[in-house]
Amino acid sequence: MSIYAVGDNTVAGTGFDTDRLLDLIRQNLAKEISAYHLYDILSIYLDELELFGLREIIDSACARDKRHYKSMLKRFHQLSGTFPAGIREFDVKLKDPAAMFSAVHFNIKEAFEKTVEVKQSTVLGYTRICNLTLGKDRRTYLLALSILNEELELRTWFSQFMDVRYPEIDLSNPLL
Repeated sequence: MSIYAVGDNTVAGTGFDTDRLLDLIRQNLAKEISAYHLYDILSIYLDELELFGLREIIDSACARDKRHYKSMLKRFHQLSGTFPAGIREFDVKLKDPAAMFSAVHFNIKEAFEKTVEVKQSTVLGYTRICNLTLGKDRRTYLLALSILNEELELRTWFSQFMDVRYPEIDLSNPLL
């Protein structure tokens, strides 16, 4: 019996829909990849605009989402999940983050609005995973809950940025 089958058998004994859980995890893995890519692009523009304090927040968010992706991917495999062979096979209900940025049309306000949208989507996804696994799959529940708490914190950071509109950043500037 493989390590993956052990995780799958443990969960299967609780009587809930493992396929539904794997689908929710797969969706959130795709969202984490999208967020990671969004942060990479955003950090490049923040460097060019010399917004280094803001860049540190983005870098922290990027590192967290990478960690979320890796830890949830490991659990996904333990549950016998099969990962799509190519990135284009993900069924993500988000716009392609790369399509929203260009050197000519970059707008920091829109970028942060998109970031808040992505964070809200991941919060919803991890909430669904927690609701499905509560009392049935402790390991997945605790992992999803931990990630959910970090996602809520990230969403708060980005929402506060949008609400406070830091005075040193002129959001009316067309380059921003």
